[in-house]
Amino acid sequence: MGIMRLLTLPGKFLIQIVWQLMGMYRIKTLGSFGTNSHFSHNVKFAFPSQIFIGNDVSIARSVDIGASSKGSISIGDRCAIAAGVRIVTATHDLYHLPVTEVGINRPIVIGEDVWIGTGAIILPGVEIKSGAVIAAGAVVTKDVPPDCVVGGVPAKIIKSLPARNVRFGKND
Repeated sequence: MGIMRLLTLPGKFLIQIVWQLMGMYRIKTLGSFGTNSHFSHNVKFAFPSQIFIGNDVSIARSVDIGASSKGSISIGDRCAIAAGVRIVTATHDLYHLPVTEVGINRPIVIGEDVWIGTGAIILPGVEIKSGAVIAAGAVVTKDVPPDCVVGGVPAKIIKSLPARNVRFGKND
């Protein structure tokens, strides 16, 4: 190991400590954060006190979870959320102008054992039932039934899945 490599190790170690401390602070500001759950770097939380995350949840990098003062987000146990996903509880009503004055705030509920693929967008008022899979790039505008795969813009049912005993997290 070269001298330059040795000199950079303390800096990397300090950066890791800072990231850990920031992560611990962010977890404490959430409405709830379950055991064995984790999130990667560059995850953004808006109105964190309105965000409730279950046990064994995995949230990948560059995910935006945007609750609002009037719209909470609940993520059930054993969910996997891939990189680049956006979950937002607030939008605007296009039929009542001016748009800047008319806000729509609706909660989002994500059941247990849900897998949300890369780049998917979950819009206000949606409930995703347990065992559902959201395909990469899907835009979910309506409720998703249990044990099915949805995809597309807007998301539609692609296929039904058999009821599963398999879970993404640890087996109970």
